[in-house]
Amino acid sequence: MEIVRDILLVLAFVGVALFGYFVMSKFDKFLDGNRKSIEQDSEKRGPSCVMLTEELSKEEIAQEVENFRKKHKRVRVMLYDNSEAELSEKIEHHSE
Repeated sequence: MEIVRDILLVLAFVGVALFGYFVMSKFDKFLDGNRKSIEQDSEKRGPSCVMLTEELSKEEIAQEVENFRKKHKRVRVMLYDNSEAELSEKIEHHSE
């Protein structure tokens, strides 16, 4: 009787382990596909910020802003002079 109980316990454990392996492999495939989809969307959209330096002409700056607006739905343009303060300090001050 004790041997039958031990065999059933081992078989139940092996069954649960195989089921867990099967579920986790499906879950891993789902997460991998989701990650690839997010990466492809991110590549299509381009960067989430653009740095416009003094080397660019007015026309180039206008073109960069227009290209960025075409790729992103919600756009906020922020201009600052880095000699005054850090950008994070200005954002915090503006959001209050």
